[in-house]
Amino acid sequence: MALSFRPLNPHFGVDVSGVDLAGEVPDAMFAEIVAAYYRHSVLLFRGQNLVPAAQARLTRRFGKPKIETRKQFNLREHPEVSALGNIVDADGRPLAFFNRLGESWHTDGVAACHVDAATLLYAVQVPRRGGDTMFASAAAAYETLPTALRAQAAKLRMRCSFHAHNDKIREADPASHVALTPEERAALPDVWHDVVQVHPVTGRTVLYLYDSALEYDGLPERTAAPLMAQLFTHATREGFTYRHRWSRGDLMVWDNHTTLHSATAVGPYEKDRRLMHRSFAYTWPTARPLDNIDERNAIFRRA
Repeated sequence: MALSFRPLNPHFGVDVSGVDLAGEVPDAMFAEIVAAYYRHSVLLFRGQNLVPAAQARLTRRFGKPKIETRKQFNLREHPEVSALGNIVDADGRPLAFFNRLGESWHTDGVAACHVDAATLLYAVQVPRRGGDTMFASAAAAYETLPTALRAQAAKLRMRCSFHAHNDKIREADPASHVALTPEERAALPDVWHDVVQVHPVTGRTVLYLYDSALEYDGLPERTAAPLMAQLFTHATREGFTYRHRWSRGDLMVWDNHTTLHSATAVGPYEKDRRLMHRSFAYTWPTARPLDNIDERNAIFRRA
């Protein structure tokens, strides 16, 4: 059976059909999928039946798995896969990471040196209303940026912190996840990123954006913060985004180097059930390798 591709948005993203990702995908067909991943940044596969073992195998085909930092929600037998959503056990304890502050544009893994990472998000249970995910192209954003803003953005570097983001989530909802240990915190140091980057595979220039930078370099603070806000507004403007309404069995795969995404408000489904399985893979080659990936992964495996 041959693959077929249908655009999700004029600027990025395709709906891919003609493949059962839980089965044995031939190397030639998987090479087509990888090529589409780099060409279109976001892939949608509908009607899949991915048990955790199948998602873990698929993640490893895309690259080196990254173990999720909130390890209480990593699946014991397949730690490459973690649970997101609002399901709880009989005693009301969360069985998945439920982020009430996820309604903001971001990239996954911004606090890692290795920015070339794929996210795989699979819908296990979907609510009757809400739970949509928004996507935008950081490559299209750069390519349509006015010349003056390009010049300013090219000067800008930002210091990013996983903890500044994660601590805020836990302060808002202490039940959302267990606090990281000192060892775990030390494994996730702050990272400096250029706002304008070149993708090491496609050669496309992209905007790499983060709305919670601790500090900036290259431009005065009074200029840098408003510029970042302006870049976000440009990248996520009407017509340049895709909103996905999930159905059970949907798998989305996206390139965090060329894509922004955002959750939508949790209110519409908070009293319903939503369960997603998420995994990450560092893809190769990369311009900025992440040191000691295996050692870092080991820290976040469940005991």
